[in-house]
Amino acid sequence: MRVEIWSDVVCPWCYIGKRRFEKALARFDHSDEIEVVWRSFQLHPEHPKGMREPLEESLAAKIGGLVEQVRSMNARVKTLAAAEGLEYDF
Repeated sequence: MRVEIWSDVVCPWCYIGKRRFEKALARFDHSDEIEVVWRSFQLHPEHPKGMREPLEESLAAKIGGLVEQVRSMNARVKTLAAAEGLEYDF
């Protein structure tokens, strides 16, 4: 079986998903019969190349929310990432 995974390398959720997929595949009895193909996907292709902006403010504007909401969301992502053995430093 071929599994194609589309992922953005800067997406924290994509990395969590990658780690979870790898763990599940390692437990799968027929993992040697799986062909994994990684595909590149850009979540925000219209972002100007080289432009830098503060993460929390940028995400707040993107979701139409407040910086405090973004901080809460990022804390949750950090917790979930840590459960997968990943350390995030936003």
